[in-house]
Amino acid sequence: MNFFLDRAGDLWAMENTKNIEEIILIYTSAWNETDREAVREKIDQCWSPEGTYTDKLTDTITGRDAITDLIVGSYEQMGPRTFKILAEPVTHHNSGTFRWLAIRPEGYPIEGRDYFEFDEQNRITRIVGFF
Repeated sequence: MNFFLDRAGDLWAMENTKNIEEIILIYTSAWNETDREAVREKIDQCWSPEGTYTDKLTDTITGRDAITDLIVGSYEQMGPRTFKILAEPVTHHNSGTFRWLAIRPEGYPIEGRDYFEFDEQNRITRIVGFF
């Protein structure tokens, strides 16, 4: 932590950014799980109960059950893959973006960017995926 910052808001922003990075890591790691219970455990740690998700292939879904179903269904459809974050999330005003890469044993990698919003508990309230 940079203690040369003299404004409490700046210190909070730095600490909050770290928490958001951890939340995004937990969220991304949920996509690497193969077991429904493991996916749900991670989603419960990072996702708001009313959180929404959409991308070009998925109409808006709402809630922890829905995002868990989407992740498990994605694994069943795509097969084994590993999601990695390509750069630290960039955030401001309870929103941000992060870049990711999905690597599959066979086939080409898929690169994407997600826009996300989060609440005061640093839980994800919205993700819009672009790939």
